[in-house]
Amino acid sequence: MPRGRAWLVLLLVLAAACSAWYFFRPEIEQALEPGPTLTPIRDVVAAPARFQGKELTVQGTVSSTSEVVMSGGATSRFYTLRGEGGELVVTVRESLPVRGQTLTVTGVVAEGPKGKGLAPRLTERRRERAPAR
Repeated sequence: MPRGRAWLVLLLVLAAACSAWYFFRPEIEQALEPGPTLTPIRDVVAAPARFQGKELTVQGTVSSTSEVVMSGGATSRFYTLRGEGGELVVTVRESLPVRGQTLTVTGVVAEGPKGKGLAPRLTERRRERAPAR
């Protein structure tokens, strides 16, 4: 291939790469962003007071779900998220997840009632299915 054509091919390839970067940059940047830092559930269970009122992200498998309807008609929904070393009770306002799903959940921590031996609570703000390993 003559030298002039090689430069032209190189220039066309470079232009195509720059165009792709320009048009797909948001998707590329989002894919390159690190995900949220995961806090092990065992750390929250071991020292719930340390995380009291803080937002954090945990990952685990839904082991049980409950929906309680109060006498006044109000509904309370929660599920148990089991991870390595313990479990958290996650309260939700929206729908309950399916048992057996592995989720990444972001929420605010609250200690369980003192002296009752109950798991710490996490008020769900965001939930998504965990990526398959």
